[in-house]
Amino acid sequence: MKEEKYIVFDKYLTNELTQEALTSFEDKLQSDAVFKQEFEIYKALNSSLSSKFENEEEEKKLRDTLSNLGSKYLTEEKVNKKKGKVISLVNYKQLMVAASIALLIGFFIFKDGNPVYNDFSNHTPLELVVRGENNTTTIKAEEAFNSKNYKEAFKQLSILANKNPNDTEIQLYKGISLLELNQYAKAEVIFNKISSGDSSFSNTAKWYTALSFLKQGKLKECKKTLKTIPESAEEYKQAKKLLRKL
Repeated sequence: MKEEKYIVFDKYLTNELTQEALTSFEDKLQSDAVFKQEFEIYKALNSSLSSKFENEEEEKKLRDTLSNLGSKYLTEEKVNKKKGKVISLVNYKQLMVAASIALLIGFFIFKDGNPVYNDFSNHTPLELVVRGENNTTTIKAEEAFNSKNYKEAFKQLSILANKNPNDTEIQLYKGISLLELNQYAKAEVIFNKISSGDSSFSNTAKWYTALSFLKQGKLKECKKTLKTIPESAEEYKQAKKLLRKL
């Protein structure tokens, strides 16, 4: 399916393919002219749309790129015909129609120039290990958070935090609940405390600090925070992806 092909294109551009998949992909670029053309168009669209059309020059650059790709494709087609390799012009026209549609969709999606919080706020479900006498409260906290009832989640997590003041995971999810409730200052106090520590949630807290800035439209602060997330962190790929879109 085309969607799967575009996923592979994106993984290639973001260096996420395995070595075996990378070798196979590059071999296909060399041997399949239509596949290569689809990739070149995708790459041109991806590059230009990632800039979100900050000015008319960026839009013109995309149109010129597509035009140049078209001329190059027709030239290569003539050469391939002489070699006995026939590539249907219909395929090229279909690609250009698809590219034009993608251009229009991309323009309207990104016309405001910025990614949004909901694109990146995919929270890991809450699964606490705190049990025993806190069993009922723990279950209520998990159920509330995982069903996106953040007001109730914060209430139950606060009860757990009072009984387990050194549990960083509980504090992190309290912060996330506050962020979802738009209580940014309180959420950031929690995230900053966690990120300055040495727990396994340190980089996760940095990521949520960045998301808090994103949600508030503080893009400069968001970028600055994202750049503090190390390559070893689980959140690094998402951080790089968000940075590319900002």
